[in-house]
Amino acid sequence: MSLSDRNPQLALKITQMRLTIAPIVHVETGRPALEFPQTMLNLFLLTEAQLDALATFYSQAGTPTVLTHQYPQTMNWQQPFLNHEPTLPENCRLDELERLKIKMRMFARFIGMRGADTPGWEYERQLEILRNKIERSIQEEEEVAMRKIYWGPASRP
Repeated sequence: MSLSDRNPQLALKITQMRLTIAPIVHVETGRPALEFPQTMLNLFLLTEAQLDALATFYSQAGTPTVLTHQYPQTMNWQQPFLNHEPTLPENCRLDELERLKIKMRMFARFIGMRGADTPGWEYERQLEILRNKIERSIQEEEEVAMRKIYWGPASRP
């Protein structure tokens, strides 16, 4: 019994994962990145470090340059919610898997893949992180303000 007979959904997914991806070339050199994924499977196997290297290759990481906007889409790696500074509390940043999924989606949109629109959970997570950062900032300001309050002279017996 063939795979398509035993598990048609798995057979379909394997067929989809074998689809080749046309590489995006650098606007100046006309060459694709060495790490550019050749198939859908390769795309889903990219690590965050590889995605960051691809963003750098296509002038999408760091401060935007003239080359950043020469492509039909941008990856926009500079968004504050992608910040993963270890000094930030856990509730003020994405976890590693969330950040990887978001960067993969952004890269997929950059190379023109359909279905790479921002999903609802990502918007909700961005709002949650922003809310947590605001609450943290307010708490820090209140702590500073409490230290500045003059409590008056010490009580005399």
